[in-house]
Amino acid sequence: MTKQYIENKFGNKINYDPNGKKYRYFVDGEPKSSVTTTINKRTRPDLQNWYKRNRDDSIKEIMLADNQPLDKINAFIDKVKERAEKKESFARDIGTQLHDWIDLYFKSKKQPALPETQPLRTMAQKWLRFWKAQKFKVVASELPLFSPKFNRCGTNDVIVTKDSWKGQNAVLDWKTSKDYSFDQAIQVEMYRRFIEETTDFKIQKLAIVNIPKEPQKNVSMYIVKIDESYFKGFEAMTYLDELENKFNQELKQWKKENKDYV
Repeated sequence: MTKQYIENKFGNKINYDPNGKKYRYFVDGEPKSSVTTTINKRTRPDLQNWYKRNRDDSIKEIMLADNQPLDKINAFIDKVKERAEKKESFARDIGTQLHDWIDLYFKSKKQPALPETQPLRTMAQKWLRFWKAQKFKVVASELPLFSPKFNRCGTNDVIVTKDSWKGQNAVLDWKTSKDYSFDQAIQVEMYRRFIEETTDFKIQKLAIVNIPKEPQKNVSMYIVKIDESYFKGFEAMTYLDELENKFNQELKQWKKENKDYV
C-alpha cells in the first residue's frame, strides 16, 4: 500500500504512511496512534517478551548444566533469536504483501498478475476463489480514518455489500494468522465506529477473513457480532494508555529530581 492523504468530514487532514518508522498516521501535522497499536500494546507484548526471556534463560540453564562454555551458549542463543526474528519478519511481510495485492485487485481495471513467490501466490489464489464465491461489491477499500472522539487512527481493509443485503454494509478485515482472536473483534468494532463517526457510511455487519499460509487450508470468514463489550474493551485500553503515559511522565520528572536515588 502507498502513502495516502485524505480529509474527513470534520476537515481533519489525515496523512497515512504504511512505512512510517515511529508513526504511520499524522492528523493536521500531529502524530497519532492507531487502533492496532493500542490493542496490541495491551494484549501481546508483555507476555511475548516474558516468553522470550524465559526461553533464553531455559536454554542457558540446560546448556550450563551440560557443562557447555558460556561463549558457546550465548552464540547459540543469538542464533535462536536471529532465526525467530526472521520468521516473525517473514510472517509480517507475507501479510503486508497480500494486503497490498488485494488492494491492487480492487483498484485495477483488470485482475493484476498473481504474486510469483510462495506461499503468497497460493494465498492470493485461495482469496480469489473466496471473493468470487461471496459475490461481494466493494463500497470502499483501505480507507484511512481518524476519530476525534478517541484521538486514534486506523485503516479498514474494505467495506463491502451484497445485492441480497438490501443496502447493508459490512467491514471485512483480512488476517493471515493461525487463528481468530478477540483483539481482532475489538479492531473491526472500532473501525465500524470510526467509519460511522467520520463518514456517511453505515455499517451493519462485521467479519474477519482468515487467509491461511498453509496450502491445505481454505479461507474462512468469522462473523463478529456487533457488541458493546468490544467497545468497552477498547475504552479500557485507551484509558490504560493515558494512565501509563501520565505515570511515565511523573516518573521521568521524579528521576530528574532524585538523581542520587536512581
